[in-house]
Amino acid sequence: MGFKKPPRDYKIIAMDLLARREHSRRELIDKLKLRGFEGEEVEAYLDRLAERGLQSDDRFVESFIRQRSQNGYGPLRVKQELRQKGIEDTTINHHFEVMAIDWHQVAVDAWRKKYNRAPGPDMKLRAKQTRFLQYRGFDFDMINYALSSDPGDDEDFY
Repeated sequence: MGFKKPPRDYKIIAMDLLARREHSRRELIDKLKLRGFEGEEVEAYLDRLAERGLQSDDRFVESFIRQRSQNGYGPLRVKQELRQKGIEDTTINHHFEVMAIDWHQVAVDAWRKKYNRAPGPDMKLRAKQTRFLQYRGFDFDMINYALSSDPGDDEDFY
């Protein structure tokens, strides 16, 4: 004999989602829609959350950029993921300008975490490492910087 869960209110669901992590407005709309909640009433509630500072796309973008860069992802990939989450390009570009992230160093750290040696003259290995960094969202300037760095020149190296 199973118990049925009572239907949950969209307000409670939205607050539960925001309690776990920052969400963009579009993410909240999509997640509420999956649970069968949509319409003007939901939009109005999300407006109130934003007015009260409980939901902020700006705060979401800052948190997302920081988290993804710490996990070794480059600016191209992070920007694309933010666009997919419904963030406007002007907001994305503003936060990339304001946040002081050394993307070249992020590329070096991501490369060092995956590979502990420079590719040297082995073109096959260099191509493999280049593809890895491209997939992570780094441009060619950042990739060349990372591949030309010496794993032994950093005393904090793993």
